[in-house]
Amino acid sequence: MTLALMDFTEIARGLQVALGIGLVIFVHELGHFIAARLCGVRVEIFSLGFGPRLLGWKRGSTVYQLALIPMGGFVKMAGEESPGGGAHEPDELPAKSVGQRFFIYSGGVLMNVLFALLVFPPILFFGVAFPEPLIGQVEPGGPAWKAGLEPGTRILAIDGEPIVSFEDLHTRIGLAREDEVEMLVRAPGAGADSLVRVSPAYDAGLGLRTIDVSMAPDPAGKLTVVPDSPAFAAGLRTGDRLVAVDGPGNDPPTRLMNRIGRGEAVELVVERDLGPAEGGAAQGGDSPRSVERLSFTVVPRIATRPAKRDDRFLSAEASSCRVIDLRGAEGARPLGLAVEDRVLFLDGKPVLQMGDFELALRAAEGRAFELVVERGRREESWQVAALAGNDLEQALRSVALVRDAESTRAVILPGGAAAAAGLQSGDRILRIGTRTTQRWPDVPAALKAEASPGTPVNVSVERRDADGSPRFLDFQVTPGAPSGPEYGLQLGTATYLYRAPSFGAAVRVGFDASVRIMVDIWHFLSGIFRGSVSSENLGGIIAISQGSYMFAGIGFTKLVFFLCMLSLNLAFINVLPIPVLDGGHLFFLLIEKIKGSPVNERILGYSQMVGLVLILGLVVFVTLNDLQRLFAN
Repeated sequence: MTLALMDFTEIARGLQVALGIGLVIFVHELGHFIAARLCGVRVEIFSLGFGPRLLGWKRGSTVYQLALIPMGGFVKMAGEESPGGGAHEPDELPAKSVGQRFFIYSGGVLMNVLFALLVFPPILFFGVAFPEPLIGQVEPGGPAWKAGLEPGTRILAIDGEPIVSFEDLHTRIGLAREDEVEMLVRAPGAGADSLVRVSPAYDAGLGLRTIDVSMAPDPAGKLTVVPDSPAFAAGLRTGDRLVAVDGPGNDPPTRLMNRIGRGEAVELVVERDLGPAEGGAAQGGDSPRSVERLSFTVVPRIATRPAKRDDRFLSAEASSCRVIDLRGAEGARPLGLAVEDRVLFLDGKPVLQMGDFELALRAAEGRAFELVVERGRREESWQVAALAGNDLEQALRSVALVRDAESTRAVILPGGAAAAAGLQSGDRILRIGTRTTQRWPDVPAALKAEASPGTPVNVSVERRDADGSPRFLDFQVTPGAPSGPEYGLQLGTATYLYRAPSFGAAVRVGFDASVRIMVDIWHFLSGIFRGSVSSENLGGIIAISQGSYMFAGIGFTKLVFFLCMLSLNLAFINVLPIPVLDGGHLFFLLIEKIKGSPVNERILGYSQMVGLVLILGLVVFVTLNDLQRLFAN
């Protein structure tokens, strides 16, 4: 029954996506159709999609059809294919004035814009779900960290423009034209807002500039639990609210994510609704609900995806011990650390994974401890005076530790090939097969060159004994599919329902949103030419379908909001002066108006061929982008 319900839900979402995308295309072509009919032009074919006709019917002089390739559509008007000289019937396109033809070719763009302007207000009035503009995790050493932004900070405005969602934050930063942005923020627990200047950094993986922050977790702490998972077996259920969890971090959600990231067993406390409290109904109004506080321990299981023929994974990762930056001299000074130090041990405890440094420092609170680091090519150690209270918190906030790509000191993931062969976290990988490894990128490169799927390869490591002396060991490792811990436990992101206070306000907000989206599209395309935005961010029908499917799962109004954005994107792209597109036709009409006669048919024909090649090339390019993202995920 549950499986059938899930299947029905997935099918319903798929239908919503297909109908939604089809609607946007239909609206565009309907604009051309209406404009043509208003100007007295006979329409021969009204097609939703390209390619072979799947079904169709004729009404009057027009054939209405649904075609095989749902990547657009077209309206074929009488005389459109013979725009040059010669006699034309009064109801053919070339017989119409430049102004009428301009109106006809711009009809699709106008209708797409009109669609957004008409649809935005009602959905904003009824309410659209947005991720809150709250900062979750802050990447150590990143732009936000350098600016002093902390988890839980609310972003109110960027360069004077109000921010209503985390999506807005991502867009404003990614498309910023200046090297520095001014952010109006409200820090957690602060009584007043403050201005912070942040210098975004280009992220090659995203192809955009970013300040390296993630969305904030759901403040209510509601959990989603996957059936038949370790979390479900431990007793947790979807809807439980996270109250407490042990581990590094300043709040339960952060501690939970850190524990999961470390692959450790998680001990957590949740609250669970048990239903209306006894006798509550007699009080009138909403019945109080009985809440039970429960404790659980979730032990992850090792999950390995099905092996592929060319898998060569050790299931190991670089250690997180490199000091990438220090923030605030006063906070960092007591530790004696310098940028590019590798923190090896703190109070005798190895620093290998994210959170090790914080856990060891908190465990040493109130007493002196030893710090062992690798500085340059030398190992050094010194005593650090006792830290406690605010001094300890300031020291933690002042040090940014990241994964050390310049070393081969490894963290061995449980259940993988390296662990099965006997490698341990803290080992330095010196050689794989005949290849020496000095930096972490050398490890996968050596595996690719030296290892054969399913065949053992020699891995030489350096291991430190308890007394600090090094040992050199050789292991036979059979690389395979990657493995890692699986919990079946997810924490939602902080979201809220935006609802305009009145329909008039919804109209104003919808208009502002439409203008903002069009400006963002321009900045996005110009950013590609400036080099501040990667062309790999361009997406086609696959990306559009994925986005629509995701938003359909959030809610109907969120899907419609996305379709309005898609409609404006379609309007903007079509108005570009590229032959074959509406903008190309409009450009040639402007030339005709200026020179007083139509553009030479030969020039027009060649330009149409060039435009067609450009468009087909763009379709191939964005489809390859989509496929690359799809397979990467």
